[in-house]
Parts: sequence; structure tokens; C-alpha cells
Amino acid sequence: MSINGQHKTLQSLRSHTSDVTSCDFAPNFTLVTGSSDKTVRIWDWIPGSGYVQRVNSPLKAHKYQVTCVRVSPQGSMLASSSVDGTAVLWNLHSCAKLYTMTQVNGDAIRVCRFSPDSAILVTAGDNGAVCVWDLVHKSLIKTLFEHEGTTQSLAFTPDSQYLVTACSLEFIRVWYVQDLVDTTMDSVCNPVARIDNAHDMGVFCVDVSKHITFNETNPLIRHYKLATSGNSDEIKIWTITSKSVPKHKNSNSHEVVVEPCDIYDGHSSSVTCIRYSNNGAYLVSSSLDKLIKIWDKDGACVATLEGHNRYVNCVAISKDLSLIASGSTGSNDRLILVWDLTGNLSLESELFHQSISLNSVNGIPELQLTESDENSNGAVLLEKIDDIAEGAINSCCFFDKHLLATGSGDKLVRLFKVGEENNNIEELEYSPLEGHTYAINHVEFSHNGSKIASCSLDGCTTVWDTSTGDKHTSMPKNSLSIKICRFSPNDELLVTAGDDEKVILWDLTTSGKKTVLEGHLDTITSACFSPDGAIVATVSCNADFRIWSVECYKCLHVKEDAHEYGIQGCDMSQNLEPIPNVVVDAQSYLLATCGNDSLVKLWRITIPKQSGLPQLDDLEVKLWRSLQGHGGNVICVKFSQIVSEFVCSTATDRQARIWSVYSAECLYVLDHDSIVISCSFNSDCSLLATGCLDKNLYLWKLPLRMVFQTAVASKIHCRSKAVTEWTTADVVKWLKDIGLKDLVKNAQNTSLNGEKLLTLCEDVICSGLDLDEETTAKMIDEIKWLKKSETSMEGTKSLQIPDEYLCPITHEIMREPVTCSDGFTYEKNAIAEWFMSGKLTSPMTNEVLSNTDYVLNLELRNAIHKFLDSEEL
Repeated sequence: MSINGQHKTLQSLRSHTSDVTSCDFAPNFTLVTGSSDKTVRIWDWIPGSGYVQRVNSPLKAHKYQVTCVRVSPQGSMLASSSVDGTAVLWNLHSCAKLYTMTQVNGDAIRVCRFSPDSAILVTAGDNGAVCVWDLVHKSLIKTLFEHEGTTQSLAFTPDSQYLVTACSLEFIRVWYVQDLVDTTMDSVCNPVARIDNAHDMGVFCVDVSKHITFNETNPLIRHYKLATSGNSDEIKIWTITSKSVPKHKNSNSHEVVVEPCDIYDGHSSSVTCIRYSNNGAYLVSSSLDKLIKIWDKDGACVATLEGHNRYVNCVAISKDLSLIASGSTGSNDRLILVWDLTGNLSLESELFHQSISLNSVNGIPELQLTESDENSNGAVLLEKIDDIAEGAINSCCFFDKHLLATGSGDKLVRLFKVGEENNNIEELEYSPLEGHTYAINHVEFSHNGSKIASCSLDGCTTVWDTSTGDKHTSMPKNSLSIKICRFSPNDELLVTAGDDEKVILWDLTTSGKKTVLEGHLDTITSACFSPDGAIVATVSCNADFRIWSVECYKCLHVKEDAHEYGIQGCDMSQNLEPIPNVVVDAQSYLLATCGNDSLVKLWRITIPKQSGLPQLDDLEVKLWRSLQGHGGNVICVKFSQIVSEFVCSTATDRQARIWSVYSAECLYVLDHDSIVISCSFNSDCSLLATGCLDKNLYLWKLPLRMVFQTAVASKIHCRSKAVTEWTTADVVKWLKDIGLKDLVKNAQNTSLNGEKLLTLCEDVICSGLDLDEETTAKMIDEIKWLKKSETSMEGTKSLQIPDEYLCPITHEIMREPVTCSDGFTYEKNAIAEWFMSGKLTSPMTNEVLSNTDYVLNLELRNAIHKFLDSEEL
């Protein structure tokens, strides 16, 4: 749509009792406003009435004036910031409060912004600090102290690659987002570009156009348009040029240059707010001169909106360019004006034709679901079972969601089925498994669930068939107690260790020894494999842990005095990159240890890469988190399965504690009647089993938000990567998603990455992959579409789009349609944000979903691609 000068005031809204400080539109035309009266108000468009304040509005969570409101990109969440030093994350549909974030030192927050991929929220304010918040894990991941003045301006580039910050001391900084979210970086994060003296007397506002210009000859170069305003009456336009360069160790992979481009001169006083339209064709500005101006991309003022009697503080433009909202200040104003830019809207108009059901339809109402989980006390004890064993529950282990094994002091291994509907525990008919002559120390399922291993005080290690309970194989007996037995990720190896201070790797196909690793000087209490099977970690009573190479049987690292008084247990995160966005030129793992000093420690193990291969000799081990809270020796520590969002620890203080890996917060404390020896999460984090010295087995039901977070984190790319940043692993995932998993090995063998996908011609790529004619044709189409998607950030032009191509949440054409368990198809980013906002209901029926799984709808995606190609978008 273009601005033709036929604009008019559509509606005046007067409900705030003080200055209107901020406003924003949701994708479905919902309007959100913030004010110095401490409230956030939500307005829904009702044909016949225009904007009407929602029943559960205003939102009252702030103690002082609200400084900024922002709707998330897909419209499921809302963020508000305040002088009280907090930013609050809300569910926009139910108005439930999801999370409260506090700025460094509790200083006033002036601005908040979502990244376009909805993964992070950035806040900044009076102390100059810029805080980066991870919205998936609800944790602070980085704080920037570059600015010394008040920071009240933030903006992301539309591809989520760069963040722009500006302050009252006239400084503008550009940051590479991957650096901001990379928690493995120990050094101070530095901006990739700087502008000093950007505006006389400081910067009020910055915004980046949604349109990206790509270099025709080099797809690795892209240009962004940045607009800035401040205490002067000028709007300055800048060009940000980014060039991706080959990565080298300790070198910046991006060259970023910011250059002045234009100046828009038309206001007669300070410009308070600037906002680009969704298609990047127009810039809207507000000013202390009481005017709103609309500028085209050539810098011409195409419209001036007059209607406010006082200073205009804020302005927002709807996604389709049909509406503008503006808010003003002053005791006689406090006004929100809604402007019609088409010239033909009225209060009777229908702004959109599709709707989302927000009421209960046989399911739990969304508000009730959110509130019940938000206000719950945490984990609920489902059952305390005191009659299954005649000895302490020394070990317990889940496979998948409902199969549970225990090993106890009565020499027996038991297998149980946990009911899917009622969570009742029933012992399998062929349980218990008999064969050991002394207490069981550890039990562990193989990763495919077909086998279970047990080791004992009797020095024996046995592998059992899970489906029958029959003995599959036994390892040669050791003269001393075996404390631990763990399967490798591919189930081809088994590691055992114990009182003889030796680590043995067994080949499960032959039941023979692969190697014996020696070096510990005391009993080895636990061991674990990395998720790729490349390394194994072992811990001992001597307070040291060791990292071994599985391939060359070499000790890569020894950490002395890791815990005072000895280490009792360890576990490895099941994520290959457990810490968000680990640097591309390194392989990183996360190791948890626990000991007699009452602590749980999380260690980052980093192995640099050269030519795509790990450099084992350069392995680094650093303490990443220390979790303090137990009042006794910590005996066992276990990550949650699949994505390892959580850690459970058990101790002699009769407690089990559940911790957030990313925030290091203790989420729940579970009290028991005796010393807690063992624990295990099931696969979707809905259940936790704990075993005690007093022979009791506890089964806990975990809060819905833990189930949701585990499910969402396993599917959402926590941060958006530009295709140029894709590693071979990213390309492999892409191939699997688009139904070309047969090409995975070829892609790995040729080290195919994002840079090659964008810079090499399709024929060269396909010839290197050695494809047949049919697969070549499909691969060429996929690469062409990938290039088109990467180099075209503008929205689609106005045309007649079939309803089935529109996302029910955003009402926009889908680019990555995924089908959920409710049978409906949504845009991937939209349903991901829906889940991130705390909703476990269907957007279409509002019934509680059976799960949060979704799969790419390839047939519909291909149909949309053909449609867009036919329209020459």
C-alpha cells in the first residue's frame, strides 16, 4: 500500500490519566499503550465501535510510570518497561504475567525491544547498561556497559543479526547478536561498529528498516538502513554495511561499516519517536512540535498529521500501513489518536476477517491454564512407594516417558511401566531381574531402550534385554565393586569404573575390553559420555575429574580439587552445544559434577576445531556455574533428557533440588523422609523419580511450564542464524527438515555449509553431492528458494492469497508451515512464539494440546512456493 495523502483522524482514545509514553500495534491490529499513570492498556478493534479497551485492561504490575510497550513479532507476547526498574513479559491474549525482569542495580528502564525471531528481549535505561534476556530460558545472558549516558534507544536489524543501541551522550553502537547470546565468551563483548557525536544533545530513538539490500555480485554483503532522531529537529539516515568474511581463530567474522546517508529536515523541534513501516517504504516520526510526519524512502515528506494539542511522545504504524497511532503528553491532553491512512476506513470497518478462538471449548481456559501454572507451588508428589524393594534405591533411570528401572540394595533390578493417563506404577511381569549377589550400584538404559545395564558391589556388570528381562551379556567379573556403568550414545560401548580406580571401555558387540584407562588415585564414583561419544568424563573420591578421548584413549585433561572432600556424581548435557550459540570454531560440552562440599558445579568443556576437526590437545575446561543450596553432601546429579534444560541433584539433607541450567536458579525443592540417593527425569520432563536410603521410591509430577520449556527448547532455534553462518550441522538439519535426509552423509563428507550454499551455483553443489537426476532437480529448487528467502526480506505484495496459505495466528502467508498435534497448520515462528508465551492450547480450538510437537508440512510449503514463484514475488 502507498500513502496517497487521503488521511484522517479515525478515533480519539482517552483513558489514561497521565502522559501517553508509548504505543504499539499487534499483527492483528490490537493496540497497546503505556502511560505515566503506571498502566498498560490493551485496545481491540470492534467493528461498529472502533477501538474498545479489553475487559482485563489495564494491566497493573508497575509501581511507577511505564516507559515503553512492545508487542512480540508474532503477536503472542507483550513487554512493558518502567521507571521502577523492571520489564514485564505478558501473554498478550490472556493478559497473564509471564515473567518479571529487573535491570542492573534496579535503575529505571527506558526502552525494551524483542528480536525479530522472538528469542531475546533487550532492555536498557538510566544507568546505560543494556541487558540481553533469553526468552526461551527466561534468564539474563549478557549485560553490556558500553554506554555511560541514559540508553533509551534500541533496534534490531530485521534478520536478527545486529542490535543498535544509542544513548544520551550522542553515541550509537552496533552489536553482533551472536556475540551477545554466546555465553561461552569470557571476554568483554565489543560492538562491531561505533558512531560518536551522532546527534547534538543525545539520541532519542533509532529504528532499522525491514528492507535489506543485498549486493548483486556478493550475497555475503548486505546493507541496512538506520534512522535516528534526538534533541535536534533532524532525522538522520545511515547505511549499515555488513560483510561476512572467512572465520579465523580469534578474528571477527563480520566487517561492519556505518555511513551517513541522508537527513530528513521538516520538524521544528525535537523528534521523539521514529518508526519504519513494515515494508520499509515509509518512515513515521513524532515531535515536540505536536506533529506526526510521514516520509518516503527518498526523504520527501508525503503527509503531515495535525491533531494533538500537546507534545507527541510516541507513534506506531500498523503492519498493513492502514493505521497510525500516536500518543501525547500534557495535563489537558493525555490523548491517543488513531489515524486512517487509506482515507476510506470508518468505525464500522472490518480490519481482518479471520479470528482466533480465545474462549474455552471443552478444554482448560487459556487464562486459567496460565494462572494455575504460574501460581502453582511446583512439583507434586504423585506417589511414595515403600513396598517395591528391600534395600535402598541406589539408582533409578527412565527411558522415554513411561518406562522406569530401579537398582536397589536387595541385589535386584526392577522394571516398571508408568501409566500414561493416571501415572500409576505397575511392575512388568518379568521383573525383577535376578543375577547379582550384592547391592546394585547403578542401572542405565541404552539410548534406544532395547537394553539395560546394571553394575554391583559384587564386581559384576550385566546387560539385560529390556523387552524380555533375559540376560544379554555379562562383562568379566571385577575383584572390586563397580560403581558406574554408562552406554555410549551409539550404544556400541559401555564404560564401567569403581573401587579399583580403573576406567574400562567395553565393546558391546564382542563383550571384550576396548581399553583400560588409568590415572585416578581413588575410587571412581561416576562416569559419563559426551552426547557425540567423543569424550568420556570420570570423577573420583579424590576430588578430581578427568576427560578422556574415546578415539585415542588419551587423558585430555585433569581437574584437581574440583570439589572439596571428593566428588560423588557427574552427568553430561545431552546437547551437542549445551550453551546457546557456542562459537562455530569450537565444540562445546557441559559437565555437571556434585560432591561432599554441598555444591553442584557446571563445567564448560571446549575443544577448538581446525578444518572441521576437534583439536583434542587444546581442550579447555572452565567452571561455568556453581549451584549452591544443599545442606549436605550431594550424591547424585542428572540433566533432564534431550535438551538438558534442567538439572536435578540429590543429597544427604533429604532433599532433591531442580535447577535451571541457564539461569542457575533453584526452581524447586523436593523434601523426602530420608537421604536421597538417586534421581531421573523422563524424556519430556513431565515426571521425576527419586530413590532414597529408606527403600522408598518417589514419583513427582513436574509443572507444565517445565514440560513446555523442554518441548519448545528442543525445537526452537534459540537464535536465528543467517544462512551465511550455517555450519555443516545446520545444513544437515535443513536437509532433514526438507525431506532430503539421504543427502546427509554426502553433505558431511563435502563439508557443505551456508556460505557454499549461497556463493556456489546450484549445479556445482549438486555435482559435489553426487546426486541422481531426480534428486538434483529437487535440490536445485530448494537451494534457489533458500537463496530467494535469504536475499528478500520484504513482505509480499498485496494479492489474492488462498486461505489455506495463511497462518491462523498471524493471518499472513506462511513461509515455513508446520502441522501441530491439533491437526492445524501454522507458520513455524508463530506457533513457536505461541508456545513461548506459555500457552499449551490449540490456537484454533483452545483445547489443551496432547503435545507441542510439530512437523514441517512439505506438501503445503511446496504449494506456497509455487504460488509465490508464479506471482513473481
